Amino acid sequence: MAAPSTPAAQALLDALADRPGATATELAQAAQIGRSTAAKLLATLASQDRVLRQPGGRRGGRPAADRWTLPTPDPTPNPRPPTAAPIRIAEPSATGAGRLGAGQLRQLVLSCLAERPGQALSPTAIAKTLDRSAGAVANALRVLASQGAVTQTQPKPRRYTITTASGDQADARPRP
Repeated sequence: MAAPSTPAAQALLDALADRPGATATELAQAAQIGRSTAAKLLATLASQDRVLRQPGGRRGGRPAADRWTLPTPDPTPNPRPPTAAPIRIAEPSATGAGRLGAGQLRQLVLSCLAERPGQALSPTAIAKTLDRSAGAVANALRVLASQGAVTQTQPKPRRYTITTASGDQADARPRP
């Protein structure tokens, strides 16, 4: 799931930065958004480890509200290198907001396949690697296949590989 990049989510994160340990209701008021919107955004952000929930427990026999904080960065980096080589993908547009410009997803998909020559990957596997929607990746693969940049190697389950053009896989670019 991609990080929320809405103005409401940013206002909520800004309010939380100013008010660590606040409740969802307090944060909603500070961010000038609805309480239910704040609660949903906080749950989404918590699932992405962008905020921390501190359960309220019970006070005076009644349930107390949960408190929210921003995570503190780990002061000691992991000294051991990762077991698998990290996957480098093209950066999204500078506009931020998580949305890609026209044709950028196709470029990301091509880069992903080019980094794995000879491997036939499913749209879901590519989507997980890129942290994008499997449906959007499947659509991008369909377009790339129609342009000849990728080849569908298997119909069910669908698998794709990059098309080698004169032996150089990095030159496989989608046509505009």
